[in-house]
Amino acid sequence: MDGVVCGFSATEKARMKLSYSIAIRTLGTAGEKFRQELKSIRLQTVQPERVVIYIAEGYSRPDFTVGDEEYVWIRKGMMAQRILPYSEIKSPCILLLDDDVLLAPDSAERMLKALSENDADCVGADVFQNHKMGFGKKVFAAITNMVFPHWSRKWAFKIHRNGSFSYHNCPSKSFYWSQSCGGPAMMWRKDAYERIHLADEKWLDSLGFAYGDDALETYKLYQNGGRLGVLFDSGIQNLDAGSSSAAFRNSPERIYIRTKASFMIWWRSIYRNGKDTAWSRFLAAVAFGFKTIWLIPAMCVSGKIGSYFRGLRDGCKAVHTAEFQALPPYIL
Repeated sequence: MDGVVCGFSATEKARMKLSYSIAIRTLGTAGEKFRQELKSIRLQTVQPERVVIYIAEGYSRPDFTVGDEEYVWIRKGMMAQRILPYSEIKSPCILLLDDDVLLAPDSAERMLKALSENDADCVGADVFQNHKMGFGKKVFAAITNMVFPHWSRKWAFKIHRNGSFSYHNCPSKSFYWSQSCGGPAMMWRKDAYERIHLADEKWLDSLGFAYGDDALETYKLYQNGGRLGVLFDSGIQNLDAGSSSAAFRNSPERIYIRTKASFMIWWRSIYRNGKDTAWSRFLAAVAFGFKTIWLIPAMCVSGKIGSYFRGLRDGCKAVHTAEFQALPPYIL
């Protein structure tokens, strides 16, 4: 009889023929949390063919080695270090990781299984667990960014015409289809990743901090007919080292960058996405206009109303530049 590991028989593994490699983006500053991540990779029940770490130029690799990880120095940037050709990787699947996640021993196996059983192009791990937020945090998310829960039987996360997302408030199964997902841990089929030309979205790095990068990348898969899913029981934890986001969170320009990025992402992925019509643009404009007004009281209370309006103004200017308008359509 075939041996079974976590309900995944050797026969099933052979039939699927899904192998994977791991690609991690880092600045090399996550310290012990990064070491824990590498140790958890060494314990995976299905081992990766390669572990390639894409570290920003000018940063030193950590002074420890856990396994057979390889380092590649590339240009700094959340998009630049994630949207890559991955020419070093020949596996049919790539597990894209941030440098501050902890995997359960069977996390990669669970994600491969979800990818295969559902014939998905990408499966993201739900590491932020919005549905488990307390009532106060849910209200805060609604007031400050129009992020609401939903009770869909199909979707984990939905992207709305105003550019905000909603999250499943009470998932009752492990896998749901989704319109976007978080980026700390995603299992991609490499051919699907290549098919949607994510390199066209590297413009987001120009803002100094690539706010909204996860949604921009994964919603593009959905918008181009790809099959995106979310696994709620992947066993992957977010250790939140904050190696890339700490400076952004503490920046006095945080609201300005968030607002500008949100406007530009909305414009590119929803308002002028390549399949837009006069009617779709009208509906999107009304939805975004309502959101703009909705957020004004929160911005006034925070004392950031000036930054908010500057972000909207400069976002509008940016999307009308020749460089931005020369980008290939979001929906190919």
